[in-house]
Amino acid sequence: MEANPGEDWAPQQQPRQRKARRAHRDLSSWEHCFNDNCKEHRWEKVDAGFYPRQVGEKGELSKNDRREQRKRKAVRIRLEGEGSEKTLETLETQISDLRSQLDRAAQIIVAKDNDLERLDKEKEKLQQAYNRWKQRMRQIGGMLWKEGV
Repeated sequence: MEANPGEDWAPQQQPRQRKARRAHRDLSSWEHCFNDNCKEHRWEKVDAGFYPRQVGEKGELSKNDRREQRKRKAVRIRLEGEGSEKTLETLETQISDLRSQLDRAAQIIVAKDNDLERLDKEKEKLQQAYNRWKQRMRQIGGMLWKEGV
Protein backbone atom coordinates (compact mmCIF):
# COMPACT_ATOMS: atom_id res chain seq x y z
CA MET A 1 0.00 0.00 0.00
CA GLU A 2 1.03 3.36 -0.82
CA ALA A 3 0.94 5.97 1.88
CA ASN A 4 -0.89 9.12 1.11
CA PRO A 5 0.93 12.15 2.42
CA GLY A 6 -1.07 13.98 5.10
CA GLU A 7 -3.37 11.01 5.67
CA ASP A 8 -2.51 10.88 9.32
CA TRP A 9 -2.93 14.63 9.61
CA ALA A 10 -5.69 15.76 11.93
CA PRO A 11 -6.85 19.37 12.24
CA GLN A 12 -5.47 21.05 15.30
CA GLN A 13 -8.12 21.91 17.83
CA GLN A 14 -8.52 25.55 18.49
CA PRO A 15 -8.00 26.42 22.14
CA ARG A 16 -11.27 27.01 23.90
CA GLN A 17 -12.14 30.64 23.95
CA ARG A 18 -13.07 31.98 27.31
CA LYS A 19 -16.05 34.17 27.47
CA ALA A 20 -15.12 37.75 27.91
CA ARG A 21 -15.31 38.59 31.55
CA ARG A 22 -18.03 41.09 32.18
CA ALA A 23 -17.23 44.12 34.23
CA HIS A 24 -18.45 44.30 37.81
CA ARG A 25 -20.52 47.34 36.90
CA ASP A 26 -22.38 45.25 34.29
CA LEU A 27 -23.00 42.38 36.69
CA SER A 28 -24.60 44.26 39.55
CA SER A 29 -26.07 47.62 40.27
CA TRP A 30 -24.78 49.73 43.12
CA GLU A 31 -27.78 48.68 45.24
CA HIS A 32 -26.63 45.04 45.06
CA CYS A 33 -22.94 45.73 45.57
CA PHE A 34 -22.15 45.07 49.24
CA ASN A 35 -18.45 45.94 49.11
CA ASP A 36 -18.08 49.33 50.80
CA ASN A 37 -14.71 49.81 49.10
CA CYS A 38 -15.98 49.12 45.58
CA LYS A 39 -14.49 51.75 43.27
CA GLU A 40 -17.01 51.07 40.52
CA HIS A 41 -20.08 51.98 42.61
CA ARG A 42 -18.60 54.34 45.19
CA TRP A 43 -20.07 57.57 43.87
CA GLU A 44 -23.55 56.12 43.43
CA LYS A 45 -23.45 55.01 47.06
CA VAL A 46 -22.13 58.37 48.24
CA ASP A 47 -24.78 60.24 46.23
CA ALA A 48 -27.51 57.99 47.66
CA GLY A 49 -26.17 58.53 51.18
CA PHE A 50 -25.70 54.92 52.30
CA TYR A 51 -23.93 51.63 51.73
CA PRO A 52 -26.29 48.76 50.86
CA ARG A 53 -26.32 45.73 53.17
CA GLN A 54 -27.38 42.17 52.37
CA VAL A 55 -29.93 42.12 55.18
CA GLY A 56 -31.74 45.09 53.67
CA GLU A 57 -30.38 47.69 56.04
CA LYS A 58 -28.50 50.78 55.07
CA GLY A 59 -24.93 51.21 56.27
CA GLU A 60 -23.78 54.70 57.20
CA LEU A 61 -21.28 56.59 55.11
CA SER A 62 -17.85 57.35 56.49
CA LYS A 63 -16.99 60.92 57.53
CA ASN A 64 -14.96 61.44 54.36
CA ASP A 65 -17.81 60.16 52.20
CA ARG A 66 -20.33 62.44 53.95
CA ARG A 67 -18.01 65.39 53.31
CA GLU A 68 -17.67 64.37 49.65
CA GLN A 69 -21.45 63.97 49.44
CA ARG A 70 -21.96 67.57 50.61
CA LYS A 71 -19.38 68.86 48.11
CA ARG A 72 -20.91 66.90 45.24
CA LYS A 73 -24.40 68.05 46.15
CA ALA A 74 -23.28 71.70 46.22
CA VAL A 75 -21.58 71.40 42.84
CA ARG A 76 -24.55 69.56 41.34
CA ILE A 77 -27.01 72.20 42.58
CA ARG A 78 -24.83 75.02 41.29
CA LEU A 79 -24.42 73.37 37.88
CA GLU A 80 -28.10 72.50 37.56
CA GLY A 81 -29.11 76.05 38.45
CA GLU A 82 -26.79 77.55 35.86
CA GLY A 83 -27.72 75.15 33.11
CA SER A 84 -31.46 75.45 33.48
CA GLU A 85 -31.49 79.25 33.53
CA LYS A 86 -29.45 79.93 30.43
CA THR A 87 -31.37 80.45 27.26
CA LEU A 88 -30.33 82.32 24.17
CA GLU A 89 -32.17 85.46 25.28
CA THR A 90 -30.58 85.48 28.73
CA LEU A 91 -27.14 84.94 27.21
CA GLU A 92 -27.69 87.84 24.81
CA THR A 93 -28.83 90.01 27.71
CA GLN A 94 -25.77 89.04 29.74
CA ILE A 95 -23.48 89.78 26.78
CA SER A 96 -25.15 93.16 26.33
CA ASP A 97 -24.72 93.93 30.03
CA LEU A 98 -21.05 92.95 29.87
CA ARG A 99 -20.50 95.19 26.86
CA SER A 100 -22.11 98.15 28.62
CA GLN A 101 -19.95 97.48 31.70
CA LEU A 102 -16.87 97.42 29.46
CA ASP A 103 -17.92 100.72 27.86
CA ARG A 104 -18.38 102.31 31.29
CA ALA A 105 -15.01 100.97 32.41
CA ALA A 106 -13.35 102.38 29.26
CA GLN A 107 -14.96 105.80 29.90
CA ILE A 108 -13.76 105.75 33.50
CA ILE A 109 -10.24 104.82 32.38
CA VAL A 110 -10.15 107.67 29.85
CA ALA A 111 -11.42 110.13 32.48
CA LYS A 112 -8.82 108.95 35.03
CA ASP A 113 -6.10 109.20 32.39
CA ASN A 114 -7.15 112.80 31.63
CA ASP A 115 -7.11 113.55 35.38
CA LEU A 116 -3.59 112.12 35.64
CA GLU A 117 -2.38 114.28 32.74
CA ARG A 118 -3.92 117.37 34.33
CA LEU A 119 -2.35 116.54 37.70
CA ASP A 120 1.04 115.98 36.05
CA LYS A 121 0.83 119.44 34.43
CA GLU A 122 -0.14 121.01 37.75
CA LYS A 123 2.73 119.18 39.45
CA GLU A 124 5.16 120.57 36.90
CA LYS A 125 3.82 124.10 37.43
CA LEU A 126 4.09 123.73 41.21
CA GLN A 127 7.62 122.32 40.89
CA GLN A 128 8.62 125.30 38.73
CA ALA A 129 7.07 127.76 41.22
CA TYR A 130 8.84 125.98 44.09
CA ASN A 131 12.17 126.17 42.27
CA ARG A 132 11.63 129.90 41.57
CA TRP A 133 10.82 130.58 45.25
CA LYS A 134 13.77 128.48 46.37
CA GLN A 135 16.08 130.44 44.06
CA ARG A 136 14.60 133.74 45.22
CA MET A 137 15.07 132.75 48.88
CA ARG A 138 18.73 131.96 48.17
CA GLN A 139 19.17 135.36 46.56
CA ILE A 140 17.60 137.06 49.56
CA GLY A 141 19.71 134.98 51.94
CA GLY A 142 22.88 135.92 50.00
CA MET A 143 21.96 139.61 50.10
CA LEU A 144 21.30 139.45 53.85
CA TRP A 145 24.60 137.68 54.42
CA LYS A 146 26.49 140.38 52.48
CA GLU A 147 24.87 143.05 54.59
CA GLY A 148 25.83 141.17 57.72
CA VAL A 149 22.43 140.70 59.12
